[in-house]
Amino acid sequence: MPPIANQQLEERILKTAARLWRTRGEEGLTLRVVAREAGTTTPTVYKRFRNKQALMRALAERFRAQLNEQLFASSSLDDVCRRYLRYVEEHPHEYQLLWHTWSEIFHPEGPQPGRIWLLNLLATRFGGEPEDYSRTFYALFLVTHGAASLLTAPENDESSRAEVRKNCLAICDTILENVPIFRPK
Repeated sequence: MPPIANQQLEERILKTAARLWRTRGEEGLTLRVVAREAGTTTPTVYKRFRNKQALMRALAERFRAQLNEQLFASSSLDDVCRRYLRYVEEHPHEYQLLWHTWSEIFHPEGPQPGRIWLLNLLATRFGGEPEDYSRTFYALFLVTHGAASLLTAPENDESSRAEVRKNCLAICDTILENVPIFRPK
């Protein structure tokens, strides 16, 4: 009888990789170190993740799911931007990994549960079809992503971050107060 695969091994590898990413960044994330710290062998890690980029993609997908979970718990549209920035500030390294894998994780032809969810919220609140709010989505996303990039820059002090946060949220509130200008005519 063949040995039963350790069903928790991939989860252990991903948790270890997430911890290494958070504490050491990309340079500290090697398959050899992940294997050692996860209590397995390097070939075992390679069987599950073809290379470092595949492991980083899996981590980015996990972080995107965590971010979406935070956003989906929003009590209102106004709360979405606040939760986004809060996630970014509490998980700066995870957000930076999302940023590095943007083209793969957030590709327009790939699954975009956060985008679909927000478009539906906008349509529910303001009427019309969800796709009518595509520009509103991108306005909110581009503003919050720009702020998130500044908030995760290690050289910024708290007063700089507070200024970015305050202005980003004010702009998001203004966008939500003026949604009709973003709808196609």
